[in-house]
Amino acid sequence: MRSPTYQPVGQRQRLSFSHPNRNGLFPASAATSQPAVALPPGHFLSLPATHATPSPAAARTDTHTRAQTVTPHLAASNLAPNVSTTASADFEVDVRTGFLPFDAPVERLPSGYDVWEEALWAARGEGVAGKNLRLGGDGIREQVWRKGIEEMPVLSIDTLLNSLPDLRRVHLVLTYLLHFYVHSQAVPRSPRTIPLPIPPSISIPLLAVCPLLGLPPILTYADTVLYNTHPANPSQPPSFQKNPYVKALVTFTNTPDEAHFYLASTRCEFAGVHALSIMRASLDEAFMADSLSLTRLTGYLEELATVIDHIGDAILDMRNGCDPAVFYHLIRPWFKGGDSDGPNSAGWAFLGVDDVTATDLSAAAEHDQTGASTTQVKGRKFSGPSAGQSTLIHAIDVFLTVDHTPKEEGATAEETFMTRMLMYMPAPHRAFLQHLGQVPHPIRDLVSANRTTRPALVQAYDHALEALQRLREKHMRIATQYIIQQARRPPTAELIAMGAQPTPGASAAPSADGQTHVKLMATSLSEIIRDEERLRQEQDGDAEVRGTGGTALIKFLKMCRDNTVGAKLSV
Repeated sequence: MRSPTYQPVGQRQRLSFSHPNRNGLFPASAATSQPAVALPPGHFLSLPATHATPSPAAARTDTHTRAQTVTPHLAASNLAPNVSTTASADFEVDVRTGFLPFDAPVERLPSGYDVWEEALWAARGEGVAGKNLRLGGDGIREQVWRKGIEEMPVLSIDTLLNSLPDLRRVHLVLTYLLHFYVHSQAVPRSPRTIPLPIPPSISIPLLAVCPLLGLPPILTYADTVLYNTHPANPSQPPSFQKNPYVKALVTFTNTPDEAHFYLASTRCEFAGVHALSIMRASLDEAFMADSLSLTRLTGYLEELATVIDHIGDAILDMRNGCDPAVFYHLIRPWFKGGDSDGPNSAGWAFLGVDDVTATDLSAAAEHDQTGASTTQVKGRKFSGPSAGQSTLIHAIDVFLTVDHTPKEEGATAEETFMTRMLMYMPAPHRAFLQHLGQVPHPIRDLVSANRTTRPALVQAYDHALEALQRLREKHMRIATQYIIQQARRPPTAELIAMGAQPTPGASAAPSADGQTHVKLMATSLSEIIRDEERLRQEQDGDAEVRGTGGTALIKFLKMCRDNTVGAKLSV
């Protein structure tokens, strides 16, 4: 591969490839007034503002993940988000759309970056289902496309630094190209022992944009959902009835199933906007904490339980437009990250960028944080997109004080998953969670302090937790139907013709297996886990079905259930 050379934007080269408008959720005083209590060490509000003179990167303990890391707020300068104006605008949280941007994401970068957009369009088969690059195909078409990527000039993103929507699009386009480049290659018979090299044409601009957004160099939930979906009329405010989210800008397969998968998550985010307003009102009442405030808080917590149930119902909407077999065999393999083989994965090597820079960007996001490497170029072990990267669900956890942090040293990948997923969120959203977790009057403490005098308040709090447990159960039922069950079934001949990889040593399954999932949707999460553990022991021995975050899915289901149930105040 030739040495990378920068090409000024605007000097177009053809290769052979066959600030949004934001309203604040919280008042400005939430961040700009003098704190009522002393800020703990490392709290982001005690860091220098983003408009201050940048200082050298320095390691610190993240107040939410409790991990030693360099915070990727704006380059590697360890600066806090600018909260000198309206706090929520700086958190990129909108009262109308929550964590979704109010203005529709841009559909294409400026003309100077046509080479990226054209490479993505070619990889997608010009938007025709079944014409995209094949998973593990490594045929002539895939090889020619990858050769074009390797010879593509290294473009600078300097002309886009004043446009947040364009920077988001840069990350989206480059990470889709990254995953097309990786997963169109032949799948090795055994796990890789040498990191897979990523060409400088992708790695250099990608690692330049990552710190500006606070995202790691891999496809994330923000790319596939937050910055990838449009309402029916992008020029008008979104609405469930009048202007619903109906379009996914970029997909790997061009199938309606993949578009529905992203849009179902977008609708979950949109359904959660009311939950954020309830949190704001609840924290206002917790600040007053008088008799009337506690009565109002009781009502807010009951209302929150209802909203959480609505979010869970939106999750179940996945079944109405995304076939489980299509998702597992055609769509999901594109999501896999450098840690897809678990902690012992070789990872991906981002060429053209020194290893120190790559480490400083997002070390805490990696599956393997040991830092051990026996190769000259270190492989990065980032995880693919996951619903665990949704800031909304984390915000509900933080608000209700559901603790997912590891309880001891040497925690497993399953125990560190939720805290690790924080580093896959845009930096302002991560800062929002840090801010929410540092409020001087946590809701749980207030409810617990009044548990003997206000049993209705305790009941309302537990009702919200029970709704969150139901949400997780709905999500894990979907995960079981779409991942665990499908992992034991070979793809059909029809799916193989569309690009799915045949299962080694197995015959193609019939086009329709006729199996129903009534039991799956009717039983409890405990029964699902027990049945799947029994099947795993009978069929696969020690084999584990892993999620896109590299975790053993059954173990992760147990952890989420136990942590949510354990937060209840009533015995």
